[in-house]
Amino acid sequence: MKNKKSYGVAASLFFIASFVLLSGCTSDNSNNNSNGSSWMNNYTPAYSVGTGSDNFWINFPVGGPSAGQSVQHLTWITEDLKEKPVVFVCHRTGCAACTPQADRVKALRETYGEDAVFYDLDNPFEGYGVATEDILQKFNEAFYYDSNGEPHYIAFTGVFTRINDGGEVKIGWHSWEGDVADTEMETWIKDSIYYYSVNSEK
Repeated sequence: MKNKKSYGVAASLFFIASFVLLSGCTSDNSNNNSNGSSWMNNYTPAYSVGTGSDNFWINFPVGGPSAGQSVQHLTWITEDLKEKPVVFVCHRTGCAACTPQADRVKALRETYGEDAVFYDLDNPFEGYGVATEDILQKFNEAFYYDSNGEPHYIAFTGVFTRINDGGEVKIGWHSWEGDVADTEMETWIKDSIYYYSVNSEK
């Protein structure tokens, strides 16, 4: 009788231990990274459509030489937008002032690279390497989105998504010259991913 009781206790302990281990394997270990985009479940975007410095633009924004004009988006932007939002950063290896923003965008690619297309458009200074023909072409074309016009300053960054504008889904975008604070840059990227998700055809 004593042996049967011992076996029963041992079996119960084994069952409990197995349950705990299996439960641990199914817990959410995403740490709010983009894997599975769990952060979008209760996400509220910070930026909306408009023409100001804190908006996703449809046309060229106020304050620049092309203000109010429609945008003829580059082919590589529109092609990628069929699948995901797009982020690019134009910079030049060997340019100390460019490095923080370039590194910032590349670091965010590590977190959100499954949810957006990232372009590292590096046109190195002499002695720091040579850009491929494709990268160099995109580097030069990207400045089309410089709402301030010439002269162009680097680092230059752009974000593109699909966004609802008055009931119609359009390309929403924003661009910057120089540094963008870490949290602000991440928020723009998260907004672009969120808007793309809710405005894309399923």
